[in-house]
Amino acid sequence: MAQYPELNGRVVAITGAAQGIGAVAAREFALQGAHVALIDIAEVEGAKVADALTAEGCRARFIRTDIASESSVQSSIAQVVEAFGGLDVLVNCAGGYTKMLTIEEMPVEEFDKVVALNLRGTFLMCKTAIAPLKRSKAGRIINIASISGRTVHATSSPAYGAAKAGVIQLTRFLAWELGPHGITANSISPITTLTPRVAALRTPEQVEAMSASIPLRRLAEPIDHVNAMLWLASDAASYVNGVALDVNGGRVMF
Repeated sequence: MAQYPELNGRVVAITGAAQGIGAVAAREFALQGAHVALIDIAEVEGAKVADALTAEGCRARFIRTDIASESSVQSSIAQVVEAFGGLDVLVNCAGGYTKMLTIEEMPVEEFDKVVALNLRGTFLMCKTAIAPLKRSKAGRIINIASISGRTVHATSSPAYGAAKAGVIQLTRFLAWELGPHGITANSISPITTLTPRVAALRTPEQVEAMSASIPLRRLAEPIDHVNAMLWLASDAASYVNGVALDVNGGRVMF
């Protein structure tokens, strides 16, 4: 694992930190010495991750948040600043969908729900975090989009893909508007990642078939995306701004 000494003591807020990529990100940022706020609506799971990090001597705190609610997000960011004295890095990992539906099949309510979680939530977190990020000497926004926001996958949700495409463009606007304040904004577009949830939903044969379509011949693991997050948050990426970084093993190339 690459080491970024400059991350030691920086305050990092991570949404979707109760499980999957977000939980791995919380752990790896904490091991770099960052002060980590774990933001999620899943209280039991999120507190468990935070408690485990605290037991290892890391500085971590769980903050229950509904990222689709403006008042909840405002309270969350206020708690981060109060607990750690500021905010340096915002990582938006929260997102997803639960129903595989075509556009024709999809009720408006389902579309709105998916967009609220993946795009509205990212917008609210970024908007609310701008003020404390402006006070940072190394402000960073890292938004997790998806390969589904870069191209069409028959196995994905149209609402999810549209929302993640929106996240990529929102990130570009953030980069343009916040660059003069020394804040960078970049997005990462992961491919299907071998999290415990994904592994539980697929047989080894299905995983092998999915891997065969990727030039590197394996599914991504959470650490593949977290490595990109750590770099984007570091001083080494201080001039990288407005980038949509594809972390997909070469499955889609732009």
